[in-house]
Parts: sequence; C-alpha cells; structure tokens
Amino acid sequence: MDDVYKLIVESAEDGIVIIQEGVIKYANPYVEDVLGYSGKSVVGENFLDLIAQESKEEVYRNYQKTIKGEKTAIYEAKIKTRTGDNIFGEIHAHKVTYEGKPADLAIIRNIKARKKTEEVLHRQEERFRAVADNTPDMIARYDEEGRYVYINATAEKELGLSREDVFWKTDKDLGVDDEIAKSFYSAVKSVFKSGERKTFYSQTEGDEKKYYYTILVPEFFKDGTVNSVLSITRDITEIREIDQAKSEFISITSHQLRSPLSIINWCSLSLLRGDAGELTKEQEEYLEKMNDSTRRLIKITDAFLNTTMLDLEMFVFTPEELDVVEIGKEVVRGYKDAVEKKNINLMTYYEEPLPGKIDKRTLKIILRGLLSNAIEYTPEEGNVSLDIRKKGEEEVVIKVEDDGCGISKEDKDKVFTKFYRSERARERKAYGTGLDLYLIKSLLEKIGGSIELQSPSPKFNNGTAFTVTLPATTKEENEV
Repeated sequence: MDDVYKLIVESAEDGIVIIQEGVIKYANPYVEDVLGYSGKSVVGENFLDLIAQESKEEVYRNYQKTIKGEKTAIYEAKIKTRTGDNIFGEIHAHKVTYEGKPADLAIIRNIKARKKTEEVLHRQEERFRAVADNTPDMIARYDEEGRYVYINATAEKELGLSREDVFWKTDKDLGVDDEIAKSFYSAVKSVFKSGERKTFYSQTEGDEKKYYYTILVPEFFKDGTVNSVLSITRDITEIREIDQAKSEFISITSHQLRSPLSIINWCSLSLLRGDAGELTKEQEEYLEKMNDSTRRLIKITDAFLNTTMLDLEMFVFTPEELDVVEIGKEVVRGYKDAVEKKNINLMTYYEEPLPGKIDKRTLKIILRGLLSNAIEYTPEEGNVSLDIRKKGEEEVVIKVEDDGCGISKEDKDKVFTKFYRSERARERKAYGTGLDLYLIKSLLEKIGGSIELQSPSPKFNNGTAFTVTLPATTKEENEV
C-alpha cells in the first residue's frame, strides 16, 4: 500500500477493512481499537465471526452483491466487540482488487450514539402519535411544499381518507377548493418563513356549514430553521352556534331597550327645558341625573347592538358621497356640553374639503368612539386633539390624541378585544362596555382600514393617540 494512502487509512476515524473470500486481509487501527482488539490483530479472522447473529444474513447478502460488482452497498449491522457487547455500525462496502483478486473494501462507522438518538426520537414520536391519535382535534404535519407528512385519526375521519391516501400530497392534489388550498398553503409558507405560529378561522360551505379554528406551529431543526409545520384544527361549529344564539339574544334585547330609553331621554330633556312648567332646583338636579344615566344606557345599548349586528354579519354598509370633515364637525358639536363641562381644550385640524365615498354610520361610530373615550379619560382642563386629513389620493387619516390616563404597555395588545377594559380605565370610570375599540377595529377590518395605538401621545407626551386609516372610497354593501 502506498505510504500516503496508508497514512490516510491508518489515521481514519472510521474502521476500514479489506475482506477476501470472507477473511479479513487488512484492518486499520480504528477497527481494532473500537472492537477492543488493541494489541491483537483481527487480520486472518472470518469477518462474519465479528458480526452479531441477527445481522449475519444481511452482511453476507451484501458481501456477495459487492463481490459480484452489482453496486456499492450501504447498510447497518450489529458488530461484536471482544467483550461480547454489540455496537451499531454503518457499513459502506465497495468492490476492489487486492493482491490481484476481487475483495470487499468495507468502511465501518460506529453509529451507536446516532442509534440511541434515533431510539429517543422514535419513542418521542410514538408518544406524540399516541396523544395525537386520541385527541378530538385534527392534527396534521406539513413540509415546506404544503405536502402532508402525517395526519392523526381525527383528521382521517374528517377528511374521509387514510394516512396512506394523503401522504406526500397537497390539498390541491386531494381536490380541495382552489382558493382554500391556496390560502392554507400561503399560511403554511408564512410560518416556514417567519418561524412564528399563526392562527386563523375557516369555514366549509354547503348544506352543512362547519366552522374551524386552526393553529399552525413551527417545528425546528437544531440550527433554528423550520423543519415542518404542525397544524392543529378544532371544530368550533357548536361553540359558534352558541355564540350566535347569545349574540341574537343581545341584539333583540338591545332593540327592545332602545325605544323606551329614547322616550325617557326625550321626556327628561323636555322637562329640563321647562316644557311642562318651571322646575325647582332639586327637581332639575334629579332630571339631569336621569338624563345623564339614560344617555349612558343608550350609548351602552348602541354598542351592544352594533357589535352583535357586526358579529352576526348583519351590519349593513352603504357607502355614499360625503365630506369627511363635515361629518367630523357634526360629531364634535355633539360633545360640546361634555367638553364645556370639563373645560377641555378641544383642538381640531381639518384638511378641507375632504370628499369620500364612505358609509356614514361607520364613520360616525369611529369618530364618536374615539372622541368619547378621549373626553371621558381626559381630566378637567385637559387637552384633546382631532386631526382629519387626506393621505395620498385614496386614504383618509383620522387622528385623536389626549393627555389623559394613557394605556399601559401590558394593556396595549388587549384594548381591541371584546369587553376588555384596562385597569387605568376602570379606576377612572366605573362603568363602560369595553366594546368601543373592538367595534372600531372590527369595522375597519371590514372596510379595509386600520387603527394604530400610541401611548403616550406624541403631541402631549402623555395620554393616548389613536390613528385611523381608512379608504376614501369603501366597498359596496354586497362586497363587504
């Protein structure tokens, strides 16, 4: 053997042996060290004598193939050490010529550590499958191309397909609606790209409409890149139906409450104006309290009604040509008394004229919700600012700022959720629905707008700033 090659072979950290007619003709030092034969050569030994009984047949079959020159064989085998223990070896066998005769050059890699890792991973996978197959949720695993790698028993039942039917196929391959397949594939790809979980709602059409909630969870390689995406989907049809029944109840109740409340409000205002005769100071105080409480109840009723109408998809959007600034001024006039009562400095900035094709009711709900909160949570002699202007040719920006109590960092992600009221808000005002910001955000999502929160406000370095961006021309009713 050439000295250079001999140096390379004898320094290798893999075992290298040459086998001829079943007998070991050469073994590098690594083989003898790892098998415990240091100081005693294995040259001259029958190679199969070093192989554990359960692997002998596999090794012999591959040896014969190699000698015949059929192909390079790569296989695993259990190899006996001198002490009788076994190690797992991965064998790469090649046909060579040794001393003028055919021989088998076998490179043996000790994969004991790898096999242990594989066993651990296998046990973990078995545990995962045992849990997954007994959960009522549909669980699936996808590769980067959106192909199914695994589905659990619940998913098999829901899809009406076996694991073998879906393995390595995409939703498109399985005949899923094109738009749904594209949408889901896009969501899976975004998780692969961002490495962050994603959640979304979906529904099926047809005679039996079903609703689902899905979480996409990234599974990572050691280096931090995404290996696969786990999809966990829950059938929420029953929960949705209960929620819808609850919303319908609130809607009906709100409708029934609004009429008598409006009458009480109108009557109290008439009495305060003296339409039924002069009032004593005590009577006037009682009526003012009645009127104030009635207005609060009407506001709460409106909030419940609008929210449930939106949740039930019964909120009608009817865009019309209007001047956004004129609507803004109209809403501001409605808070004249509240502003004067607290001696608030209300600053307005308008870019006039500002025409748009927007649903007037939606625009008023947004303006009233933001201004009402700003005035409510700003102390006496505080500041509130309303800024309405155009952004480019296709968007309108409404910014409302105050120097009130502000919103804490912990509450910023929660203030747009239904019924949520921050600790600071509860300290400042005992009553409130926690629906204004939820309703505003939901309406904006429907018409393609957005809302951004900053606290403290950049203008006042205190309080809160809300910036609403909405299209100057919103979609028609049947498009929303």
